[in-house]
Amino acid sequence: MNHPTNPSPVLDRNAGAPLWTQLRDALRARILQGELAVGNKLPTEAEFGAQFGISRIVVREALADLVRNGLIYKIRGQGAFVSARERDEDFVSTVLGFSDEMQRKGRTVRTQVLLQELRAPTGDESRALGLREGEQVVALKRLRSVDDALQLLVETAVPADLAPGLHRMRLENRSLYDVLRRQYGLRIVRAERWIDAVLPDSRSSALLDLPAQEPLLRIESIAYGANGRALEHYRALHRCQSSRLHVQTTA
Repeated sequence: MNHPTNPSPVLDRNAGAPLWTQLRDALRARILQGELAVGNKLPTEAEFGAQFGISRIVVREALADLVRNGLIYKIRGQGAFVSARERDEDFVSTVLGFSDEMQRKGRTVRTQVLLQELRAPTGDESRALGLREGEQVVALKRLRSVDDALQLLVETAVPADLAPGLHRMRLENRSLYDVLRRQYGLRIVRAERWIDAVLPDSRSSALLDLPAQEPLLRIESIAYGANGRALEHYRALHRCQSSRLHVQTTA
């Protein structure tokens, strides 16, 4: 397979960032944007060194970091190749919302709102949110993509008394957590989440544009504010063929 041309911009020796991180970041960007296709053979360390006027040690550091993060792999005697774009997603183990976490990592998130209404809660929503009889929720159903790849189908319920008018607010391509913070002063401080594997029904498969039936991760979450009240309940179907959920624990 031919090497891709124009592998990265000129490296800046006057920049504060080391040369190896500049090369790594340039290659990572081209891989995540799809400019370097899965299976492409990369130039050798010597070829990279000649192209950029850098030492093989610098090149080796950049490539080693890409290997550690699952973006490339090496075959002894054959060289380095672009692997499937596997990515770690930390939103499941933080109180950041999905949009906030992805954008913090420089990813492009798009949100399509499929449903947005004021209604009575389901039994599960009422129990999760601790609602009394007669109270309502703002219900959302959203389809979310990361770097133009469909990734997540989410059904969310927020107590209506905490977010009056949320059912009328424009939420296309917006972070719900950001809206709750800015418009209603609601800040999520902790969340409980449950994860299992499921096979999606035909409608969910169609919405996520799955080429064939594949297992998805189902995530259920209840998020709480500083006063201990539940602020949000959601169930999400997460496509994970090109990403991993990362969970960090402490003693």
